Amino acid sequence: MQDDDLDRLLAAAARTAPQPSEDLMQRVLDDALALQPKAAALRPVGLAPRVGLLARFAAALGGAPALAGLGAAAVFGMALGYLSPTTLDYLTGTAADAAEFFPDAEFLSTEG
Repeated sequence: MQDDDLDRLLAAAARTAPQPSEDLMQRVLDDALALQPKAAALRPVGLAPRVGLLARFAAALGGAPALAGLGAAAVFGMALGYLSPTTLDYLTGTAADAAEFFPDAEFLSTEG
């Protein structure tokens, strides 16, 4: 065999590419499908819970920290408005002319 003979054989082999058989292709596809992950089962999706009126109001004000500050300011304002302003003279060191709106409520600001 000469080098030219070998070149002709290799050229003929390159022109005719081997094709896999149908049986081989079917076995390869069956193996590939067997290794594919299974799809998760579908489950019904429930409705999202409705947000209540108070939750929406709290979110509009800024959430829990804002409500805590607002509540503290409201309690302080009510206490300040309910008690006579003469008790503030003790804190500020000045004298204020105050009207007695609740003359019978002295028991709330005294000890004992």
